[in-house]
Amino acid sequence: METIPFDLLKLGYHLGLAVIVGGSLVLGAAAAPAIFATAKTRGEGGTFFGNILARYDGLAILALLVVALTTVLKAFGYETVAPPIVARWIALTVMGSATLYASAWANPIARALRAATEEWDSLPETSPQRREFMTLHRRSRRAMSIAVVAGIVALFFS
Repeated sequence: METIPFDLLKLGYHLGLAVIVGGSLVLGAAAAPAIFATAKTRGEGGTFFGNILARYDGLAILALLVVALTTVLKAFGYETVAPPIVARWIALTVMGSATLYASAWANPIARALRAATEEWDSLPETSPQRREFMTLHRRSRRAMSIAVVAGIVALFFS
């Protein structure tokens, strides 16, 4: 039976997923390419996009907390264990892990590394700082892609 509390849980759950899935898609497919195409230098684009990503990371973590809370509340109050629900929980676990890795670990470390290195733009590509940054960047992109796919799977099983 659908009730206002259930509808509010569903709303929070879907809004959280929209932020994680939609936000990641927009950042990766629209914002980043546009910023780097119009910035005067790659370093300037990195600074702009880094600031946007810093704001998104906080929002993604908040959205993940909302998704986790609503999922737990729905599980205890409105759902019984069934294969589609278990598949959704697995997808949410994967999405949550990937989002936490990207937004709470890799991105903040990469930003701190970049901010702590003076003359970042003049560092050679082979410098240890740039290599570490690029490793974190690649892993973060991969984690965000995994979060998007897992979030879509969770939406499918909602």
